[in-house]
Amino acid sequence: MEVTSYSVSYFRSTSLSPLPFPVKSTLFPRGSVNFSGYNCLASKLNYSAINGLRKFGAITAASGSENRTAINGSIRWLLEPIGNGDTRHIGYKIPMPGTFEIDSNVVTVGRVGDKADIVISVPTVSAVHARIQKTEENLLITDLDSTNGTFIGEKRLQPGVVYPASPGNLVTFGDTNLAIFRVYKLREEELSTEPEESGAGSENESAS
Repeated sequence: MEVTSYSVSYFRSTSLSPLPFPVKSTLFPRGSVNFSGYNCLASKLNYSAINGLRKFGAITAASGSENRTAINGSIRWLLEPIGNGDTRHIGYKIPMPGTFEIDSNVVTVGRVGDKADIVISVPTVSAVHARIQKTEENLLITDLDSTNGTFIGEKRLQPGVVYPASPGNLVTFGDTNLAIFRVYKLREEELSTEPEESGAGSENESAS
């Protein structure tokens, strides 16, 4: 099966900055995002993690409205799970969630399949946990009054308030062991020639 390669481009973000356009709710004026223990520089990305995304693909998350027209089709947003899989706080073993691709402009995150577009089958995730709206620059995340909260980095989001999550940010839906994800922004056109270049490099090495 032919697999298309993608590049990952994202920026380091250390604070929750106000949105450049008005929203119904006001962002917290203060509160930085702490990325202690994580390096968000693109040059430090683990190749095996990205290769895993290419090899196994992602679960497509789309709302019933299928509203995709407002976003550049060459930009794809992924949520990659990075939790440690520890289930001792739950008391029984459950599988880690997979990688999710946000395919619609607005999707709902939750534990119950008939109520959410992105289904995370973890008991500490609320039935309807959060809402994600994608733009070309970032993801806009709103906590929907979840029991265990939604976090960007270590900052807990106030329910009903919209916060931006940039590529490279860590987003947690109520459980730091099983439901913590890194945001990836993929640009298809930037890597459309990467497989050919890699092949050419291999041929040159063989010739030498």
